[in-house]
Amino acid sequence: MEIHYADKDYRKRAMWLLAGIVLLCGVLLWQLQAWLNHLTEQFGNGDPDTVRFWVALLLCALGTGLAIPAIGLGLTLRELGHASRLEGRFPPSKWKTLRDVRVLRDAPGLAWARRVELAGTAALVLAGLLIAWSAWAWWKFAP
Repeated sequence: MEIHYADKDYRKRAMWLLAGIVLLCGVLLWQLQAWLNHLTEQFGNGDPDTVRFWVALLLCALGTGLAIPAIGLGLTLRELGHASRLEGRFPPSKWKTLRDVRVLRDAPGLAWARRVELAGTAALVLAGLLIAWSAWAWWKFAP
């Protein structure tokens, strides 16, 4: 049985990056309530056209903000599946892993490569739907 060995430095960098992202998300969530309270005070009794503009802007930003990581994930998964199919093994030899994994060859490796490419396509479709939703929100709510 062939093993694809983990890269310990890559694992350490990935864990530090994940910890930083979790910390950043925690701080942003902590500040979200104060920001929403500020918006409520500012626009609660304001002009309806201004409120509609801000709703449209917030919904567009939400859709676009969720679509960007989905695009990155989809492209990366499709690249992984494509490299795996070309090389005839999963995972490809040039890709780094967080832990030691068994190498799949022939039919099982090809099946995993196809699944990963399909997941990448699904992520790209999701990103397209999110961008379409953002465009609809702008069309529907913008004054």
